[in-house]
Amino acid sequence: MSKQKTVIAVLLILLVVALAYIVFDKWQLARQREVINVYRQGYSQGLNDTVTTLYQQTEKCQITTINLGNLTKQVVDVACLKQEAAAAK
Repeated sequence: MSKQKTVIAVLLILLVVALAYIVFDKWQLARQREVINVYRQGYSQGLNDTVTTLYQQTEKCQITTINLGNLTKQVVDVACLKQEAAAAK
């Protein structure tokens, strides 16, 4: 009978350890998903802010410079170029 109680106790301990591992793993996965969602929201907001800033800077036919590392581009509204071409005629 004592051997049977020992086996039951060991099995219960293993069950508790397995359940604790499963709960911890699921919690960690949920936390990872939450962090990924925050990163995605931040990326989307940054993209939105960048486009809004470019729109605002080129709205009055201003040339805007974009710097990406060692690359530089100038951006202008095409409608402004058409206005200048029409005015030159």
